[in-house]
Amino acid sequence: MGLIDFLVRASRGAIVLSTLAGLTAGIAGVGLIAMIQRELAGAGGPTFGEARAWAFFVGLCALAAILRVVAQLAMIRLAQGSVAGLGVHLVRRTLGLPLRAFEAIDSSALLAALTEDIAILAGALVGLPHLCINIPIVVACFAYVGWLSPPVFVAGVIFAAAAIATYVAISSSGLRGLRRARARQDAVVGHFRTAIGGFRELKQHGGRRRAFLDGSLAPDVATARDETIAALGRFAIADGWSQLAFFGFIGFLLFGLPSITTIDRPTQVSTVLIVLYLMSPLDVILNWVPVLSRARASLSKIEAMLPEIERRAEDHPGPVAGWNLNTIESVALDGATFHYDDPSEGTGFALGPLELSLRRGEIVVLAGGNGSGKTTLVKVLSGLYRPDSGVVRVDGRPVSDAEAEAYRQLFTVVFADGHLFDDLRGIAPEPIDDRARDGLERLDLAHLVAVESERFSTLDLSQGQRRRLALLSAWLEDRPFCILDEWAANQDPAFKQVFYARLLPEMRAAGKGVLVISHDEDYFDAADRVIRLREGRVRDETPTGIGEVWI
Repeated sequence: MGLIDFLVRASRGAIVLSTLAGLTAGIAGVGLIAMIQRELAGAGGPTFGEARAWAFFVGLCALAAILRVVAQLAMIRLAQGSVAGLGVHLVRRTLGLPLRAFEAIDSSALLAALTEDIAILAGALVGLPHLCINIPIVVACFAYVGWLSPPVFVAGVIFAAAAIATYVAISSSGLRGLRRARARQDAVVGHFRTAIGGFRELKQHGGRRRAFLDGSLAPDVATARDETIAALGRFAIADGWSQLAFFGFIGFLLFGLPSITTIDRPTQVSTVLIVLYLMSPLDVILNWVPVLSRARASLSKIEAMLPEIERRAEDHPGPVAGWNLNTIESVALDGATFHYDDPSEGTGFALGPLELSLRRGEIVVLAGGNGSGKTTLVKVLSGLYRPDSGVVRVDGRPVSDAEAEAYRQLFTVVFADGHLFDDLRGIAPEPIDDRARDGLERLDLAHLVAVESERFSTLDLSQGQRRRLALLSAWLEDRPFCILDEWAANQDPAFKQVFYARLLPEMRAAGKGVLVISHDEDYFDAADRVIRLREGRVRDETPTGIGEVWI
């Protein structure tokens, strides 16, 4: 899709308004040139009456200026609105992807599209108003030249056609180079993410740091740089060619055309004056061509990414009629299976078949070694993964594909590597600052974190404290079922005991069904059941003695 198609889809009316305003402004500008030429050619003074000529001149100036402003404002509003809408649309559709589809996306390419490509588009589309104004000026000037002298017009068309064909050939090579540079930029963004995410490890190990800088980051940055320089260099050559052709045409008008056909001196002066006037509009057009070419390359990357995202994105309907979060009592996996496959290595991982239930007012501990499938089970149970076979049930009733979004709303999940948001917006329909402050006191965070207008004052906390803040958010969500993935792993011994001895029983008393992934064998008797997972299968399910709680 081209830039114009992109904008036309956003607002055909704004395109028409800007084009008409630019065309009229161009005609007004040519009218000024014609008036200047006519007045200068008049013998013994102005050919119009002085007052009439002055009024006409002022009117044309005002009309040209006003219409330039109208054309620019219409296109600026359209261009920036379209870019902003594209960014929101891309994020919205990305968030509509199933988790497995999202995990398959090249995250570096997505991040580059949302940051670099959107920024390039926003910067480039600023130039479209200039094109909408200056292209009509060029067209109007050619039309006026044709009215003044058909031979000059024919010569101009021949020169323009040859110059444009050469310019397009050179600039097309530059555009291909920009596309190659843009493709390389995805790898560069990936290296930037590695530098940020692996800062401590790279700081700690000099050899790894040097290998990363000299063997990964620097070569890809250099390749992207060289491709960009070469591409923009071709645009510079094309710009130089256009200047050469421009002045060559003026030389032809002055020295060549009079030897071919008869052209009177006033017409020759007028046409040269118009061509000189065209220098500024043509310079604007040619200067924006490389910028718009980069924008086309960025838009192409986004457009190549969107179809797959659009195809796989889910709609997010509201809660399914008849589902009342206060009356639902249980969720279950009935013969559920799930498979990971790695075609490149011919390996995979199978989970299930699983028979697992979670009831409100129940604490279940999920134990198992690394790689046993605990996190995958959590994703299937919470609705983030749809099972390959088997059934997910709510109060014994199968959950359909159309109910997948509503099913996910039954759960709040605190992942071991989860994101911590700095606000509580969207969690409850009413302000929850008072409840949040009470939770901060109970989690021993009130002296570190404040909450105002549903926003935390800071997230600059230790890992254990950040996990407590995530638990607070989960509690405030007030969903029937809560899953805590290795939550206590980052807590000190004192607060770990608080978690098992006080917080979990309080969640049980509040009627929540809680699944806790844990390796803390000494605290398992706080649970109603312990499920042990080995190699993707439930190998043991053990009831525990309830009530053996420590103070």
